[in-house]
Amino acid sequence: MRFFPFALIALASAAAADTPNLTGTYNGIVACDRTQEGRPGVFRLELDIRVLQKDRELYIATWAAEDESQIRKKASLYKGSAVVADGRVSGYASVCQPDFEYKELVRIYPAMPKEGALSFSADTVFVTENLPNREGELIVESCRWVMTRTSDETPEMRTCP
Repeated sequence: MRFFPFALIALASAAAADTPNLTGTYNGIVACDRTQEGRPGVFRLELDIRVLQKDRELYIATWAAEDESQIRKKASLYKGSAVVADGRVSGYASVCQPDFEYKELVRIYPAMPKEGALSFSADTVFVTENLPNREGELIVESCRWVMTRTSDETPEMRTCP
């Protein structure tokens, strides 16, 4: 069988279109189990994120509600890697430019687009002693992000080097 160059281009384009990519704008929730100064607690916030996936490189910008009446104005930035396998995309990222001093690692579970829509969940581990209005208290959280893509357009966003 002989392939013509334009046929190879068409096949490559079709394969690329079927490859899932996390790039886009999402909204959803973050729910956390918290240990604060040795006391357990839980909370839930709305979360808006932008994701930029370039091959294996993964960049995320997050904005979360500090309480029910306001949204943080400055984004926290994350950097990591994405893995595409068997029609699914997964990955990890760690905070590289937080909006206040904290450490967080995010593990994105394998997600597969269905009828053009993409949703994913992720587990995180978050640690800080600098939570605004709680400075000096050790706070450790295990969180779950549940995100639904609202746009697959490439978002404008800052990234960490």
